[in-house]
Amino acid sequence: MMRIAISCGDPNGIGLEVVLKTLAHAEVRSMAQFYLFCSPQVMAYHRKSLQVGDIPYTQVAPGDPLPSGRIGLIDPWNREVQVDFGQLTDESGQAALDSLAAACDAVEAGQVDALVTAPLSKANIPPSSEAPFTGHTGYLGQRFHAKPLMVMAAEGMRVALATEHIALNAVAPALTRELLTQKLDAFEAALTLDFGVQRPRIAVLSINPHAGDGGAMGREEIDVLTPWIESMKERGSLVTGPFPSDGFFGKAGHRQVDGVLSMYHDQGLVAFKILHFESGVNNTCGLPFVRTSPDHGVGLDIAGKDQADAQSFTASVFQAIDRVRMHQQHAELTAHVLPKFEQKSRRDS
Repeated sequence: MMRIAISCGDPNGIGLEVVLKTLAHAEVRSMAQFYLFCSPQVMAYHRKSLQVGDIPYTQVAPGDPLPSGRIGLIDPWNREVQVDFGQLTDESGQAALDSLAAACDAVEAGQVDALVTAPLSKANIPPSSEAPFTGHTGYLGQRFHAKPLMVMAAEGMRVALATEHIALNAVAPALTRELLTQKLDAFEAALTLDFGVQRPRIAVLSINPHAGDGGAMGREEIDVLTPWIESMKERGSLVTGPFPSDGFFGKAGHRQVDGVLSMYHDQGLVAFKILHFESGVNNTCGLPFVRTSPDHGVGLDIAGKDQADAQSFTASVFQAIDRVRMHQQHAELTAHVLPKFEQKSRRDS
């Protein structure tokens, strides 16, 4: 069966709550083998605060086969971790990072096929000597030497980000033709490989209000975006824009295309989360493996109160499974095409 690693997120937030609410369903557990990177003690502490059914588990090493219907529990800490619901502590931040790192070890070792991450707080992750922790996407890109693309997806709506966790005043200088082309290439590849869309149609949002209003509110559309879009059309990409985001989403323009390329974080994600907050999924594309996560944060205000909605995490599991299958199908269709053709020709002759 498909093997999926799950990092537990910050143990003081709602991450484990939505994980356990999802895995409590036998139908979900039957879809794949799930490996949760968490200690039995922390899992038991969270279960006491929840009204969920039995979640059978077996303590295993990464990649060990699992009995049917059981999840694999892998302790990433080998130490006692104190749970203090609703609080960001040094201990909980380190525990969240250790769970993520251990799950990534299993990915690197080929012991799992996909990674689903529960939410953590970026501000609570201990500082690194190499680079500040800017989120799951940046961490995974650095660790796996990739240029990942964040794609939010739900019910046919797909929004990718040209820039992610940077200050608003840094957006326009960052949007070079090189970066835009890299992001568009990654988005086209993701729509094809991960979502099965052939020849994807992509709408590009503007940077300034009213798409700059003819230069009255900025020249980025005139000097950068419009010439770049025309050059992408000439090479064969089905790309349109730049569109002012308010009118574009207000007229449901996202329903007329296969994907939307947003210039900065809140521009695309505000509209996405208004429409799909309960079921939206954050996909990291462009990695050598499948990674998904829910589209919400740690929820400190409701942690330990059995109030967290697990729909987004459940959808993350489903999208991870779908994407792994898409990758497998693509690999089968493109593997050794010429030898297969030669074999067929010999048989026919």
